[in-house]
Amino acid sequence: MATNGSELEKLKSLLDYGIDHNDEHQDEVEEWANTARDLGYDQTGEILADASDKLGEATNLLDDAMKKLNKGGR
Repeated sequence: MATNGSELEKLKSLLDYGIDHNDEHQDEVEEWANTARDLGYDQTGEILADASDKLGEATNLLDDAMKKLNKGGR
């Protein structure tokens, strides 16, 4: 059975991955928003820009969780 320490390290590793992964997707979705706007689909572009912003918000929450773990907070 895994120890609490190894589970904690696994969780931190998963958070690191999630933060990086979300950053990449946020950038991609912002590019899609710009493409939609360039094609004249302004409302679609705004929806995609909103989705990109929400990915950023989720990434910030993941980062907050990581900071709390690193400080030993529960």
